Amino acid sequence: MIRRRALPRRLRTTLIAALIVPALGAGAGTAYGAPPPTGGITHGAPVLAPVAPVKQASAAPLPSRRPAPVPLDRSRTIRRTGTAAVPTAGALAPSAAPPSAAPQTAAPQAAAPVANKAGVRALIIAQDTNDFGLATWKSVLDRTGAAYDVLLSKSTTFTSDSLLRPDGAGRYNAVLLTDAMQLYQDGTGNFVSALSADEWNTLWAYERTFGVRQATLYASYGTFPEDYCLRAGSEGGTGAATLNATLTAAGAAVFDDLKSSAQIPITQSYVYQDTVAAGCSAQPVLTVGSAVLGVTSTSTDGRQRIALTFSSNQYLMQSDLLVYGLFRWASRGIFLGETRHFLDVDVDDWFNTSDEELSNGTFTTWQMTAHDAYNATTQQNALHTAYPLSSAFQFGMAYNGSDAVLPSGATCSPNGGVAQLTATTRCIENKVRWINHTYDHPAMDATDYPTSLSEIKQNITVANQLGLPINPTVLKTGAYSGLGTYNPNPNDQVGPPTDFGLAAANPNLLQAAYDAGVKFLHGNMSFASQVPACFDCATPFPKPTDNPPGPNVPENVRAALNIVPDWPTNIAYFSTTPDEETYFYNSYYGPAGKFPYFTTNQTYAQVIGNEATVAMSHIATGSLYTHTLHIGNLRDYGSGKTLASDWLAATLAQYSALYSVPLLSPNGLVLANYAVDRNTHFATLAAGVDAVYDSTAKTVTVTSPVAGKVTMSGARTAGFSTYGSEVSAPIALAAATPVTFTPTVRP
Repeated sequence: MIRRRALPRRLRTTLIAALIVPALGAGAGTAYGAPPPTGGITHGAPVLAPVAPVKQASAAPLPSRRPAPVPLDRSRTIRRTGTAAVPTAGALAPSAAPPSAAPQTAAPQAAAPVANKAGVRALIIAQDTNDFGLATWKSVLDRTGAAYDVLLSKSTTFTSDSLLRPDGAGRYNAVLLTDAMQLYQDGTGNFVSALSADEWNTLWAYERTFGVRQATLYASYGTFPEDYCLRAGSEGGTGAATLNATLTAAGAAVFDDLKSSAQIPITQSYVYQDTVAAGCSAQPVLTVGSAVLGVTSTSTDGRQRIALTFSSNQYLMQSDLLVYGLFRWASRGIFLGETRHFLDVDVDDWFNTSDEELSNGTFTTWQMTAHDAYNATTQQNALHTAYPLSSAFQFGMAYNGSDAVLPSGATCSPNGGVAQLTATTRCIENKVRWINHTYDHPAMDATDYPTSLSEIKQNITVANQLGLPINPTVLKTGAYSGLGTYNPNPNDQVGPPTDFGLAAANPNLLQAAYDAGVKFLHGNMSFASQVPACFDCATPFPKPTDNPPGPNVPENVRAALNIVPDWPTNIAYFSTTPDEETYFYNSYYGPAGKFPYFTTNQTYAQVIGNEATVAMSHIATGSLYTHTLHIGNLRDYGSGKTLASDWLAATLAQYSALYSVPLLSPNGLVLANYAVDRNTHFATLAAGVDAVYDSTAKTVTVTSPVAGKVTMSGARTAGFSTYGSEVSAPIALAAATPVTFTPTVRP
């Protein structure tokens, strides 16, 4: 029996809305992080304006992460104009407010420096809001959940008091420069540094006094404003070509989350291929042949620095691979938040019947067999063997229980047909995960309360009868229906759905979900209303009086439910073989497709490679969210191969070539709780949580004006977890009540 498989419904929600272009990377049109404060530091003030809480600006349909190249060709001749700022001896001292063209209210002067204490907070120094490096630094720190401030060097004069807390402790434990020189072209056409010699010396005195490290996204060579030990070699832009760089032994120690043999792909960049001055205190960390593209160095006054010699932006894989490592090195691993890498994949519609689009464009139907089910676990094991970093990975099978055969045996039939699927399901029940996908897979945009409740509870009953280990608090509705995104024209069978916002979510579904014990609903990253306001967070339902408004449901229902979105893929739900997937892909994105993107039709290998690159971009940024496939993608099309395993193998091959840390694969409940904890982390961060590192006592003290909870990297307290060489822990905070711990400090 074929049910719930009206092609247009599925096509609208899974393909058209989410995947207008075959994105070769994630979220170029989506920028996490609010703009920095206009003007940076208030002139003469003793503090920097904090960066606003991170917020997802939009949910564009997964455009390329490769926008136009960064136009940063700055010649060595221009770079050598200006007077070098010579580091001056001595410690940082409080200073009077700088001169101003207009009278200002005097700001309280900071106490004498307390050199053993500094805030667990980064300072980003950028020229202005258009500085390419600002978005690059912010994207990484926002994804991590770190605390930071932004200083706009062209429009801000700062003094030593700007870097000190009222008690004399330092404000920052890491200084992050977008550019080593902060050069810009003034009104006369000359290139000048946005920081004066006095300001450079103030910054260096702070770093020296408090032992704070400095990380720079983009340097060239020479001695202005200070000497990084880099000397001229060759230079030029890569364009769309890729320059593969390798880590030195010193680089592998800094970037130890990466594979020591990783080839770092540098593209769309202007690159200085430098040398290191003989006898200079520097160690290359990144090279291309004998050319140096990154160094750690110690200044003549003892400050520790790291710098790269090529431009980047927040959409490039090179940034995903390296910028977090720069920040982690500069902060010595002590910061708010954490970064991890995840891989979860749901396969929707288990037990159900699927559409199948043949390679000639006609449609038929397809049903999973016991062999396909058993083969999924075989392929899962093969992936573990081939890619050990994926050893925690398990498929999540989103099932529709109405087509299960009850009662059923529990014997595996490795070569069985449709009739043996239920028994084989029971046989493999503990080798994969199971997700409530509703009993009948109806569109739930307008279902009444009894139907909504029955769909949820009947499917739980089937799981209990079969012994499938599910968590009833997690629900994935058919095609993400019921959450306010649908096509209002029932006669339009091909148009994309409209996102009416969460106010349009079906209140009957939400009430039924609450009554059935559901806490988390799967959503879709393609729909703006379902995209979280912070990275790796959940989306709570707004109140009806909020802007934008939420659904009209009782407050206890609204407050109890959260959406945790998934990533859609271009592995079409109706594709079961390479020929079918290739036909679909080119019919959409080929030169004659519905949404032309490529200049030539893609081969199957190219299709899988493109989609693996999209998934890899999600993984590299630290995205928590699950990727979605469908049962047709598990069809054994020959020798045990499936579209799902082909795509996963290609994704894992990319990851394993670059990273040394394992992929985390939390189950649905653990994933959802992690997302909600991230909401709490960012809310506590926005409320003004404050952490101070005391290098003498070797402690970190965390205080919040409100009750909350944060994740703290470097903490080995209750509930801590390790990831590669990193450690982090949740820190529960009562309002205005300090929590002190001894951190793990990275070398």
